[in-house]
Amino acid sequence: MNSHWSWQSAAVAFVIAASFVSFRPAPLQAQGYMARGAAALTDVQQSAANSALCSIVAKHVPNLADASPSILSDTSVLSAAAPLFASSIHLPLPEATGMLQSYVLQHASDVLASCAVSNATSGMTSKIPDTSNLPAIPQVP
Repeated sequence: MNSHWSWQSAAVAFVIAASFVSFRPAPLQAQGYMARGAAALTDVQQSAANSALCSIVAKHVPNLADASPSILSDTSVLSAAAPLFASSIHLPLPEATGMLQSYVLQHASDVLASCAVSNATSGMTSKIPDTSNLPAIPQVP
């Protein structure tokens, strides 16, 4: 009987120890981003990062076709884009800056391509004519 209890005790102790070793609280959204990498950015965060970076790059490089992905790692670009990114995702500047830097390191070419597409389509306006002066269509009773 004694060996039965010691086997059970050992099994229970092992399960408890394994649960402590494998249990890790989930990191906060703003914390732990370096461990998870930039791939952990949500779609909203990626959109905000692209928007902030494209906005600043457009001011630094008149023709995006001439831009190199390395422009996104430039200190002046990152320091100008980080506050825009931080305010759009509602995080403190240091955390947002780190997230932005990590994102740029992994996705600079994609971000620059996104900027080029955004820049190319931003000048397009709606081709639908103004309909405010057209007569209303009578309603059928």
